[in-house]
Amino acid sequence: MDKSLVVVTETLNGELTPASLECVEEGREIADRLGVRVRAILCGSGVAPLAQTLAAHGADAVTAVEHEALAQFSADGWLQALTPVLRDLQPALLLAPDSGQMRAWLPRLSARWHLPLVGCCIRVNIIGDGYPEVIRNTYGGACQERLIWPYATLVCALLIPGVRGVGAPRRDRAAELTAVRPELDPARFRDRTLRTLPADPRTVDLSEAERIVSGGFGVGGPNGMALLGQLAEQLKAALGGTRVAADRGWLETQRFIGSTGKIVAPKLYLAFGVSGAGQHLAGITDSECVIAVNSDRTAPMLQRADLAVVGDLHAILPILLDKLRALADTGPADPAALEPPAAAQPATAALEPVSAPLLETSP
Repeated sequence: MDKSLVVVTETLNGELTPASLECVEEGREIADRLGVRVRAILCGSGVAPLAQTLAAHGADAVTAVEHEALAQFSADGWLQALTPVLRDLQPALLLAPDSGQMRAWLPRLSARWHLPLVGCCIRVNIIGDGYPEVIRNTYGGACQERLIWPYATLVCALLIPGVRGVGAPRRDRAAELTAVRPELDPARFRDRTLRTLPADPRTVDLSEAERIVSGGFGVGGPNGMALLGQLAEQLKAALGGTRVAADRGWLETQRFIGSTGKIVAPKLYLAFGVSGAGQHLAGITDSECVIAVNSDRTAPMLQRADLAVVGDLHAILPILLDKLRALADTGPADPAALEPPAAAQPATAALEPVSAPLLETSP
């Protein structure tokens, strides 16, 4: 069998995770340089229809490993099911998302095969005539290290979710589908997933959060960050911030956002008092909607924002909190009532210096 670059993917609620699609796209770039194929592995029950999505993001071939016992994740189940598949494929490189599921079973495969397993990866490559190269975060994101292995060494790299984002699918692509039904004995599984609980916004990893409220130096201190925490609670959002805020102890170290911290891609990103240093902006590249509040109209964050508000966040936050609490007390509001009045539209578009719509406020 021809060698291929193998990507192990995972699903959530019947859909491929964005982190899995990122790994496929990363693998596509590497495979093009190596002149090999990208083979994605699906593991579960009834997952074969997802092969078209993998093809649209760069997979040349898909192996669907299906069994009723794999409907819910089991580290023992995945290890039993995927070990023979991976042995037959003899991959040139193995990629997977840096997730809890992958960390539950891949280290055991790594130990059995004496296979280098590298987590927290931000970039993976094959250099020279076949030397695997990995760039990864270390010391909680404070440093980055470059690792290179001897020629033709099989390396398993776990890519940080959100580090590169998911590109647009190519619907004209097709992939060869291979179905595998392993012989499994569920009675031998020492672990099994009973159910998956929804993530708590207060503790969810920022790389997986759909909404993020972020604070920078402009919040002024722990009290300002506490106000942002209340806003995050009202919006059911995760609380994050800049490295400056974390270094001053206003925020937990593992919750700062940037190229040396967490790479995030939420649907909604609200930045309060964040000036927008290059390191921070690099961490929010794939955020869908960015709203920024800052008193400095020249701040780079306002240039990045889809909606920019120039004003004192300490005056704006209490008003915003009161409005949200009032809405919560009165129940679901009419969505039309939340849209800005038509008269306000020209005013937001008339301010030229900032590319995003800009609102000016005063205390």
